[in-house]
Amino acid sequence: MLGKFKNYLLRRIGFPVHIDGNVQSGKSLRRLFKRTQGMTNLKEASLLYELAREARIGCIVEVGSYRGRSTVALGLGSMDGNRLPVFAIEPHEQFRGVLGGQFGAEDRGAFFRAMLDSACYQVVRLVNLSSEIVAAQWTKPVGLLWIDGDHSYEGVKRDFSCWSPHLTDNATVAFDDATDPTIGPYKIIAELLQSGLFQKIETVNKITVLRKCKAA
Repeated sequence: MLGKFKNYLLRRIGFPVHIDGNVQSGKSLRRLFKRTQGMTNLKEASLLYELAREARIGCIVEVGSYRGRSTVALGLGSMDGNRLPVFAIEPHEQFRGVLGGQFGAEDRGAFFRAMLDSACYQVVRLVNLSSEIVAAQWTKPVGLLWIDGDHSYEGVKRDFSCWSPHLTDNATVAFDDATDPTIGPYKIIAELLQSGLFQKIETVNKITVLRKCKAA
């Protein structure tokens, strides 16, 4: 009764609540995709869903959440998999990206609506702080890292450098906008592959996935 009353109140103030108790192999992802906002397309969201569903160790960290579309993909994948916690690291402060995107507090409202509508609040924890502030005090092992924040070379290098000490053996790291050689993700990936510490697993549209090599 209380749950139904809560949903009624949320709908009255404009939140499109949808609770799906059984996600079942990505069906909810396809259904919810058009009800979320973001630059991730369905094929890329499906990749994130599968990566989260397959994650078995530690937690999932997303750097850069915008309005929650990629977060929903990760959250649904986690709920269909091993229910690892998904930490969305996103300050939602005024920011202009290198590709011209404008970001700010309104994105936070859309993010909350997406979490309620998809029921991903069950596994997603929003951390409204900048990546380097959070990572400095982090103690949890990270099995899947999704980097989609500041796309400048300096920004991607900072985000990867501050989270890499927390990666588990054989961790997966995915980068958005990784196929454009003029911006940060592409350049950082080239450096990581050259180091021999990571191997490329796949590229789906503009997302490239790396796997951390096991220590000798």
